Amino acid sequence: MKHIGQNSFWGCSQYPQCEYTQSLHETGDFEPQELPGENCPECGSGLLLKKGRYGLFIGCSAFPTCHFMLDPTADPTPQSESPVCPACKVGHLHVRTNRQGKQFYACDAYPKCKYALNEEPVAETCPDCGWGVLVKRDSAAGVRLRCPQKLCGYKSEPL
Repeated sequence: MKHIGQNSFWGCSQYPQCEYTQSLHETGDFEPQELPGENCPECGSGLLLKKGRYGLFIGCSAFPTCHFMLDPTADPTPQSESPVCPACKVGHLHVRTNRQGKQFYACDAYPKCKYALNEEPVAETCPDCGWGVLVKRDSAAGVRLRCPQKLCGYKSEPL
């Protein structure tokens, strides 16, 4: 990978004999694509595969009247298995991917709840402070559960 100013790109390792490059940033127009047989659960209109600022997503063809969106990279884990958000106690924590491709865990009640974690949440209450989730963290001794609250500092014994 090479950097020239703000432009990052992949280049052939056989340079200068081969001058092939490919931009790391997608360019060009993307026309929304219809998803045959798929209908919006909110209004019944057709669904489209669209490209937005953060990548591909599935959205309602009746936009802006209907705002239904589905993130194709969203965690397919049923809500009953994903931990309840400890901040709002309404949503569930699901894996998401940011613009750079890094995974994180966020409340599905966004934008009303903006709670997010960088480590995998576990549906266990912290024995010290009572926070609704613990997170898995690798340590030299092995995998431990710890409280994500900075003021708490709880760490379990290695699993």
